[in-house]
Amino acid sequence: MSNRPHPDQPIVSGAELAGSWPLFPDQPGSQLVTALPIDNFPAKRLIFNQIDKPGQVHIFKTDCRAGERLRVQTLVPVLARGKTALPAVALVGQGLPYSTNAQKLPIELPQGYSAIVAPAPSQLTQPVEDILTRARYYPGPVIDTRTLVGGTCYLLVWSPDNQMGNYVIQTGHRWPLRVTYWVSIPRIWWQIRGWFGLGRSGVVGALAGITLVGLLALWMSKKR
Repeated sequence: MSNRPHPDQPIVSGAELAGSWPLFPDQPGSQLVTALPIDNFPAKRLIFNQIDKPGQVHIFKTDCRAGERLRVQTLVPVLARGKTALPAVALVGQGLPYSTNAQKLPIELPQGYSAIVAPAPSQLTQPVEDILTRARYYPGPVIDTRTLVGGTCYLLVWSPDNQMGNYVIQTGHRWPLRVTYWVSIPRIWWQIRGWFGLGRSGVVGALAGITLVGLLALWMSKKR
């Protein structure tokens, strides 16, 4: 089966994007020393970015605590316009409990570091449609592990086939509990729909209703 997204394939409903704060970062560095910082890595995030040169490597970094859960997943977007890249991802650090496929890294692994590599998606079987934004994507490989010791951890994103195009990486596992996220849902909807090349009209009232329900649910949970 081709590993290219096919917009006409059947879709299933999903909420994997829900609770993830979108990030549209600057160009990350290509070496560990020039990695782009990401704070609060356990919180759910969506990293939207683009590989615009063959062989380009994007490296992000975060401070990890001993025993902290690290989760990363590749999401292959179905775009209304533009090209999609199918990247590989890796977690690199000194406190990882094991190492896999470190020889496939696009950089040299420093002494004392381990790496867990998730290969580029090879089988895209059925796209998922996000309930809120109606954006469509294919869920890709997942890395889900914990650190043994504290220190700096790195997230690497690259295309083994030297592809260029847009990619989405979801990090973290914790849903946001702060009111700022729920009141920002209309803006988040606007940003994600725009990045996927989708229309932005006709749902302002629905978004307001969703925000109100979210705030009400948050208030009731705190009251309990």
